[in-house]
Amino acid sequence: MDKKSLLNHVSFSRDFILDLIFPIECLGCGKEGIWLCQSCFRKLPVESEQFCPGCKKTNKFGNFCSSCSPAYFLDGVWVAGNYKNKTIASLIKNLKYHFAKDLSKILGQFLVSFLRNLINKARINAVDLNTGISPENFEKVKKAPEIILDFNNCLIIPVPLHKKRERWRGFNQTKAIAEVVSRHFNLEISHDLIRVKHRPPQAKLGAENRKENIRGCFSWQGENLENKKIILLDDVATTGSTLEECAKILKQSGAKEVWGLVIARG
Repeated sequence: MDKKSLLNHVSFSRDFILDLIFPIECLGCGKEGIWLCQSCFRKLPVESEQFCPGCKKTNKFGNFCSSCSPAYFLDGVWVAGNYKNKTIASLIKNLKYHFAKDLSKILGQFLVSFLRNLINKARINAVDLNTGISPENFEKVKKAPEIILDFNNCLIIPVPLHKKRERWRGFNQTKAIAEVVSRHFNLEISHDLIRVKHRPPQAKLGAENRKENIRGCFSWQGENLENKKIILLDDVATTGSTLEECAKILKQSGAKEVWGLVIARG
């Protein structure tokens, strides 16, 4: 048996065993044969309010406030859902730890719904144009980040896994989710952000240790990012250390804006 056939056999055997241990059923209502039914998908709560990732003061677009902004490379973080929601937490855990790759499509669609809401909050609709732009709507657009108003010259970049961890899992969950989002919004996707150091998972560490653990773990292998706006996608953000370290590398490589996009805050 050649190497490729062996790997396919191992993958099939693993999937077969996982299906026996973790039978597919709706993580919302328990309906058999589907990870999440349409009814339960529609019930997933999408976060409407965002906040400054530094001081946690609420705002509309997840940007850093003027006081916090100088301390960060990130321009802001968009949080789509709440990890305290049992269904959202189960979707993420089953994708990451039970290797249920099909869940990436569901979580990708969840992010699409969230981004649609975010865009709608920022943009002037046809009614506004017909009736005249009110001062309130003018202020709304003026405060909206440029990236939400215009996806031109924008890249979506999934936070990479180290090759060892990606081989162990069989896929990179953030890459699979990013592909769903990029197709829907016709965004160019890049895989040129590389993880060059293998470190212990962030989930096992405290806030300060996370910053040290992730330092120097990423490298940009692509062309200069001059004037590019970046959507940096990850599944969960707790302290934001991983997103911030990635943003540092991307800004040093010429990126104009870097915004984190996560399914939930841990």
